Amino acid sequence: MKQLKIVLFGALIAMTFTAHASGSFRLQNGKLIQEGKSKQEIIYIAGAPLYQEVETIAIDEGLGGDPVKREVLTYRLPGDIGGMYLVVVTIENNKVVSVDSRQEGRL
Repeated sequence: MKQLKIVLFGALIAMTFTAHASGSFRLQNGKLIQEGKSKQEIIYIAGAPLYQEVETIAIDEGLGGDPVKREVLTYRLPGDIGGMYLVVVTIENNKVVSVDSRQEGRL
């Protein structure tokens, strides 16, 4: 019975970390970087990035589509559960489309 409790507890912890890493990152001060926010909101929440890369992606499908402006912002930020994290925020046409984070020492 004790082993079953340990396995269930481990599964809950694993699900918590998975939920934390999918599309959002909570800073030590409680503010949240998440998908759907604008670039201005991210800079207001997290400050200036350590590194910023801008790409323009154009795919010719013969329909006269608009190019996609993709920006990748890289941060080193304190996380809500302690430690420093490398956080990569991908923005397309001024909206956050992904947030990836890795804890330092576990890269």
